Amino acid sequence: MFVIAAVTAAMIAILSAFNGIESVVSDLFGTLDAPIALIPETGPTLPDSIGAWATEQWGVHSSEPLILAAAPVIEEESVVSFGTGPPMVVSVLAFDSLLFQGAPIERALASGAWVTESMELPCVTLGIGVRNILGVGRAADGAERAYLQFRAPIRGMQLSKHKDRAFRTVDALSCDKFSINADLDSRFVLAPLSMARELFDRPTEVSRFELALAPNHSEKEVADIMAAAIESSGLEVRVRTRSEKNKLITQTNRAEKWATFVILSFILVVAAFNVMASLTMLLLDKKEDLTVLHAMGLSGRRLEQAFSLQGVLINALGGILGVVVGVLIVWGQQTYGWIALQGSVIPAYPVRLELWDVLGTLLVVILIGGLGSAWMVKNLVRRLLK
Repeated sequence: MFVIAAVTAAMIAILSAFNGIESVVSDLFGTLDAPIALIPETGPTLPDSIGAWATEQWGVHSSEPLILAAAPVIEEESVVSFGTGPPMVVSVLAFDSLLFQGAPIERALASGAWVTESMELPCVTLGIGVRNILGVGRAADGAERAYLQFRAPIRGMQLSKHKDRAFRTVDALSCDKFSINADLDSRFVLAPLSMARELFDRPTEVSRFELALAPNHSEKEVADIMAAAIESSGLEVRVRTRSEKNKLITQTNRAEKWATFVILSFILVVAAFNVMASLTMLLLDKKEDLTVLHAMGLSGRRLEQAFSLQGVLINALGGILGVVVGVLIVWGQQTYGWIALQGSVIPAYPVRLELWDVLGTLLVVILIGGLGSAWMVKNLVRRLLK
């Protein structure tokens, strides 16, 4: 029973660890995104009118409010240079304050506050990786004091013919920094929307609209409703969820999780042999009693049921005990952070308990152990009675 309990507790703890990793990865890669975005079906941009249409259809003043805001976002590549250092290609992510209603960007900022302008220049926020590559220093008061120059190609002008005149240039001031993960930190620069409209010549267009969901509405529910409405309207717009954007990461983690579940289930099969071995020894010990009971009229089927029930009880009680222990381990890690992660963005190893993991593990324990015990008892009782 304790062997079954140990394996069950281990399965719940390990599956919860995979859930925790998935949550952390989703949070890290979703810091710059709202749960749902409207993106162009074809081409790189959407007109500003799409945002107004979405707000009218599903905003707080509509008959069925689904979103709080439709935040315009421009995301394009630019060349940035600092002082006499070499230039660097970065992804400029530009937005206005509406995006804060749907994306937790401010928690990644070093200052915790979004600043759009300083000293009559637009303010940008550099990822820590970008900042280090450019060699941007810090002032004594802790504030960034770096003048940067952003350049983007002018559409329709050939670089080979016009050279430097083929680029549009905008000066900006580095006012803050952010840190999310190594990938995003080394690629992105956050900028105000007005600066990006000038730099990329997008006065009436944006790359996408990020939608902040209204309370009590799930990502999938809102996405399905919007997709149906857009299809009927004929607009060249597509709904993209945060999960869809990070699809590869999510699918990889889930594949690892279920592969681990299968491997642990095989370990559970090995553990179930302990139960079968114990029942075998019990049956051999009770061989004479079985013969007497059978001679007195107790059928072989009833004898099989008696010992099979004992096997099921061992697995069921072991499974329930393992579930209790596993849940307590996960709860303790969530509450007290027993296993810490030194030097990480999160203080303790992440775990998240899911009901279906618990029920699935318990079901596998009872099925593998119970059915295996029943099959073994049935064959052994018949052999002993013969």
